[in-house]
Amino acid sequence: MADQAEATDRLEQFPRAGGPGAALWRAANLWQRMQRDLLEPFHLTPVQFLLLSGLDELSESQQVTQAELAVHTGVDGMTTSQQIRELERMKLVRRDPHARDGRAVAIAPTRQGRQLLNRASPAVTEGENAFFGALGPDAEAFAVALRLLTGEKPRHRVAAAQAE
Repeated sequence: MADQAEATDRLEQFPRAGGPGAALWRAANLWQRMQRDLLEPFHLTPVQFLLLSGLDELSESQQVTQAELAVHTGVDGMTTSQQIRELERMKLVRRDPHARDGRAVAIAPTRQGRQLLNRASPAVTEGENAFFGALGPDAEAFAVALRLLTGEKPRHRVAAAQAE
């Protein structure tokens, strides 16, 4: 046991291999593992949680198609299709005829889906705060940097003028 502790101590003296890409890869793996662990008690995968929460957001103001949900969440169309079928099997989403497009199908969370989302969301938020809390006030700049890397255009917010 002491030999293993010594070996670990020796290994920790070396810097991690790779540059920013390797660091991002390690951070993403850690983040995904944490998400899986947080969502396991709710019997949801991270992708299912993302789709369900995105659907809940969008469906408050409009009927939502699978394609719209895929764009909104950034999940590819095939994965969205497969996971929506699974969420439907789990009775967490339903399919309805689309009011404006007779060829389209609208998807919406069920009451059971919204209830599960409401139970799971605090755990995910707490985990996100703990994970990204290490960045302190730089967390928002980090999020902007990641969006830039994915090709999103930055949104510049202009502070409102204060009346004197």
